[in-house]
Amino acid sequence: MTSRPQDPTSTARALEWNDLALILAICRAESLSGAARFLGQTHSTVFRRINAIEEKTGVRFFDRFRHGYVMTDAGRTAMEYGERIESEFHALGLEVLGRDEKLRGRIRVTCPEAFAEEHAPGIISRFCGEHPEIKIDLAPGHGAVDLNRREAEVAIRATKSPPDNCYGRKICDFRFALFASPAYLEDRSDLPLSHHSFCIIDGTIPWLVPQVWKTAEIGEQQTVFQCRASRAVQNAAAAGMGVCFLPCYVGDADDRLVRVSDTFPHLDMEFWVLTHPDLRHTARVRAFMAHLYEELAVLADLFSGATKTWSPTDGTILS
Repeated sequence: MTSRPQDPTSTARALEWNDLALILAICRAESLSGAARFLGQTHSTVFRRINAIEEKTGVRFFDRFRHGYVMTDAGRTAMEYGERIESEFHALGLEVLGRDEKLRGRIRVTCPEAFAEEHAPGIISRFCGEHPEIKIDLAPGHGAVDLNRREAEVAIRATKSPPDNCYGRKICDFRFALFASPAYLEDRSDLPLSHHSFCIIDGTIPWLVPQVWKTAEIGEQQTVFQCRASRAVQNAAAAGMGVCFLPCYVGDADDRLVRVSDTFPHLDMEFWVLTHPDLRHTARVRAFMAHLYEELAVLADLFSGATKTWSPTDGTILS
């Protein structure tokens, strides 16, 4: 059965920006589940919407395979147009926001999860106490954030190199170490480091090869607890499950843990406060970033791992 040829103008009229945004999300994620997470919708909702879009336009934007969704030629064309429209839309928003010279409005901020839980509330509270007409939306996470697409106005990030298209300031160095509870370390001082049980943040096992394990496979075997949430890993180690790998500002501040290694120079990062260049003159963004510079400078030693030291004579040697 052959389908009736579509009038190009009617197809264009049928596509709305919300449709194109959905197609764009699937193109980028290459799966419905990834697009659903990005859009904040359920998998079934995204499934129904893309099927409805293809039905009403008469165009197949994706080929479905077991491993995911693959763009057709039409899908690639839709992605190209969608990215151009999205770029123009966000550029308009940046220009409008850049004209705002009043200390009021909303600021979206992204930062690491543990920082959001431990440090951000106090920092934000003190800022909003001085500027009560400014509201803060906080998004914890370690993933990359696109300031160009207005996913956030301000980003607090640990990175080896901040994006070239961002504006901001380096606060200090950012370092990592190994930690464990005193209870876990009892009777284990002679155990080789690679033979210890480990509590690990998802995705960081390769970071410790070959400094801790010869291969990532050995790391997987020695890992008894893994979680995307750094706070869960921290609590598991504090409960005595094993050695954990954490940023110094998390492990050194926890009285339930002791540092059992020096920092790892090959993993050294920098702690930055960033925004889009077009927003740096926006009054509320400028004021909030100045506040962050001042508050975070006080915590510089904590983030750089300088508040505590470790040496083999501490009695918590892992070799």
